Amino acid sequence: MKPRSNSRVPVDYEASFTSDVANGTGLLRNLTIGGSEIESDVQLAVGTPLRLRVKTSGARPSIVISLGIVRWKQDNRYGVEFIRFEGTAKQKLED
Repeated sequence: MKPRSNSRVPVDYEASFTSDVANGTGLLRNLTIGGSEIESDVQLAVGTPLRLRVKTSGARPSIVISLGIVRWKQDNRYGVEFIRFEGTAKQKLED
């Protein structure tokens, strides 16, 4: 197994997502600059492209990932790789 290049940060952020096959909400966990784990009751297949809107803590504006891909699935948990960020979203995650 290849070691991760980005450190995981435990979070509990609300997120909404849209795709061609489903729309829904969930909770983000284990956030990195390259992706996150999402817990949701909405069923998504591996390979599904998503647009994510993440509500961070406090009064900060939402972070928008314009393209994420579901890379793994286990029960109601999904690993999503962040491919493309909207505006300054990547900088906000790095901060």
